Amino acid sequence: MLKSLKQYAKDHSIPIICDDGLLFLKDVIDDYHIKNVLEIGTAIGYSAIFMAEQGCKVTTFERNEKMIVQAKENFKSYQKHISLICGDALIYDQKLDQYDMIFIDAAKAQYQKFFDKFSPFLKKGGVIVCDNLNFHHLDPNKVNRNTRQLIRKINEFKVFLKEHDLYDTQFYDIGDGMSITKRVND
Repeated sequence: MLKSLKQYAKDHSIPIICDDGLLFLKDVIDDYHIKNVLEIGTAIGYSAIFMAEQGCKVTTFERNEKMIVQAKENFKSYQKHISLICGDALIYDQKLDQYDMIFIDAAKAQYQKFFDKFSPFLKKGGVIVCDNLNFHHLDPNKVNRNTRQLIRKINEFKVFLKEHDLYDTQFYDIGDGMSITKRVND
């Protein structure tokens, strides 16, 4: 299933987590004994299916209608393991569980808002994993204004993580840049 999804994503220019990122997620799932995950950013469901295949129960948000249709189709064999919430995660106001891991891989300019909104749903000892923190190693001086603003927002989020009093974050130059954040007192 994952191989065909990866090809579909490539053929349709849909961004998905890279192979190194998947291996990183697998290590996090194993090292932290992750059983349930809140994912922000489903796209076609590639990473959600991967995490489900690692034995996780995944709740995942997607707001793009085209991606929702594709993800629903891809999740048919995983209905016991994956719950799709259709809509914008930032305006979601229903009850959520507590999670061993929160995986943020959605609108890069909103990472800090996602972190602030969903970190209260992190179980004691849980981790928050973020993807795409290096944003393709683009040089801000060689991109258009919108991309430069996005790079600035990502860099501000990284500073936010580094300086947060209640959390400790480790950054990894894996894939397009990933991080693991844990509460300091857990």
